[in-house]
Amino acid sequence: MKLSLTIFFLLTLVGCQSTTMRQNDPGGKAVIYNRPFQELPEKVRPNDATISIYQARYQALIQRRKSQDRLYIVEPKGNAVDFRYEPNKKSLILEKELSEGYILSYLFYENGVIKYNGKAKDGRFEKNIEDETRFFSHSTGKSITSYILGHAICEGYISSIDEIIDWPMMSKTLYQGQRLRDLLNMSAGDRHIVDKRSTRIKGSRRHHRDMNLETIASLLEGTKKRGTEVFYNNFLADVIANYVAFKSGDNYDDLMRSVFQDKVKIKYRISYEKHKKTWDSTSEYWGDAQTQASYSYHMTRTDFLRVAEAMMKDYQNQTCVGKYLKQAQLQAPIWPRYRPNKDSKSKLWLHNYAKKYGAQFYVDFYGMDDRNVFGTEGYNGQNMLIDMDNSRIIVTNSAATGWDQTIYMINPIRDGVLPK
Repeated sequence: MKLSLTIFFLLTLVGCQSTTMRQNDPGGKAVIYNRPFQELPEKVRPNDATISIYQARYQALIQRRKSQDRLYIVEPKGNAVDFRYEPNKKSLILEKELSEGYILSYLFYENGVIKYNGKAKDGRFEKNIEDETRFFSHSTGKSITSYILGHAICEGYISSIDEIIDWPMMSKTLYQGQRLRDLLNMSAGDRHIVDKRSTRIKGSRRHHRDMNLETIASLLEGTKKRGTEVFYNNFLADVIANYVAFKSGDNYDDLMRSVFQDKVKIKYRISYEKHKKTWDSTSEYWGDAQTQASYSYHMTRTDFLRVAEAMMKDYQNQTCVGKYLKQAQLQAPIWPRYRPNKDSKSKLWLHNYAKKYGAQFYVDFYGMDDRNVFGTEGYNGQNMLIDMDNSRIIVTNSAATGWDQTIYMINPIRDGVLPK
């Protein structure tokens, strides 16, 4: 009996070890990679010292953008509803990951209760991960922008998901005259104008967010749509964010407050990084919100969960915004990167497990064909997976991609059971 228990324990440990990818030079010095200073390349396996450096740089960038007047901010209203918590269920795998892996925050929510509240082990980094720590949304912000657009439709600023874009500032570009749904589905035929690797408009040496949208519109003058295939890119999500700002006009601030203060009921300040202003202060668009909006949000771990919960409740209660989410799901085209369990690398990205992508959400997940599950994915693992049928949500914030999406997200959402 003792021998059997010993073997079981050893197998359990082996299982735990296999889910956490080994750090490069654990316990060693920090490494600065040759990339934009706030980003860790997805292929690296940083040690704790490196993670500390980059986490500090994330927070410094937020403060710098604020001092540059390049931060759009929505303050909390004081109406946040605190979550109910249960004591964390035992999970050796999660404990190991939070002690030496790359997941910095792991929240497992079910039926209104947080059943696992995991943060990276205190003392690992120069600054501990706290409830007040703000994380970058990265591409999860695309889905948040889509959710805001749903509110813009329901409040009458936009007619429908099939609205034909008529936008004076962008009227001479390939986006004029397109259906809004084609932009939302990343099928706007803009592969030829975006350098995907550098996220730059072709012909420009600057990141698209270091230019305002009016300047970009002038660079795109005369461009035409080419094809209808899905071309996932970051610039298009910012076009959508600015279209919402254009359509809501002087009521843009009211729209944003209605989403984050009244619907989501954020507990902490949220913000997004704005595009630079145009250099020409005589321009009719100078400082206009439609030239500066982006999907690059900063928010706390529990406010990420509040956003996901709001989406879930809208969907379940069939509100106007919930019907928008349902429509996004029903019209979602095939996602070309679906390749579940193809190889060890496929397990590092949530998007490999979605069969469809619609209105900036991943849907129709592997092993859950008959389930209404929505997913969002941000660079290096800022993810949300929402089971609309079972009121189950997992939210992760992560420093690097070195962890298995099936173990930490897909299986727990499917089965309602944490990894052992």
